[in-house]
Amino acid sequence: MTKAILENTVNSFNQRQYKEAMHYSAEGLSFANGQDEAFWMGLNEVCEAYELLERNQIAKAESKLVASMEKLRNFGFRYQNFEVTVALAGIRRALEEIRAVRGQSRKVFDVSIVPQFRLAAKADD
Repeated sequence: MTKAILENTVNSFNQRQYKEAMHYSAEGLSFANGQDEAFWMGLNEVCEAYELLERNQIAKAESKLVASMEKLRNFGFRYQNFEVTVALAGIRRALEEIRAVRGQSRKVFDVSIVPQFRLAAKADD
């Protein structure tokens, strides 16, 4: 079940449907326990952060992105078929952009830098 929820989260996020991605990641969180709970919480925070960015709530988005990185960086390269390092690189880039906007070296957040989440490619048997 969580495999389908993860796929739905990734697909919704990549289509920039962040509220829908938040819904799916919250559903994944509701089924999670142990280490999975931190993973799903981190994904949920990323989705929420990008939804906040859409509403130009940069300060709140920044804190959500930092919190998500703190959780997701503990999962190595890949977790539950999710490419964690790809997501972390995108989150880090978004944080740099937010800090440039807040430091006034840029006027607006560049929405073209939204990362794409990826699931690991499956090897053929």
